[in-house]
This record gives sequence, structure tokens and C-alpha cells, in this order.
Amino acid sequence: MKLTSFQELMDKERWGIIKKFQNEYKTKEEKEKVLKEMTDKDINFLIYCSDNIDACIFYSSFLKNKN
Repeated sequence: MKLTSFQELMDKERWGIIKKFQNEYKTKEEKEKVLKEMTDKDINFLIYCSDNIDACIFYSSFLKNKN
């Protein structure tokens, strides 16, 4: 499927969020620490921005309310 120019822009924006998160928290330990302190709303935002299933599973494991 070919993305429209709008979809490409939004895709870049979403990837930018993940890249900023990864640059800010470089190690797995740093990521785990901050994810434990995050709200479910913020974790769900990271999940939404991620295009990697393994990252989505990792982030979702830190959700407090699993419903």
C-alpha cells in the first residue's frame, strides 16, 4: 500500500516520538524505570506511536490497568 503525503507526514511524527523516547532513555533499565512511573495514558501513547510489535508488547507490560 502506498501512503499518501499526509500519512507519510504522520508516520514520521509518530516515529519521532519513539526516537525521542529512545534517545532520552538509552538502556533497558532506564526505560523500565520511567515506564513504571508513567500513566497508562502515556504508555498507550507510546504504543500508538510504535510500529514495532515487540516494543508494543514491552510497553504494554507496564500498563497498570490491563483492561
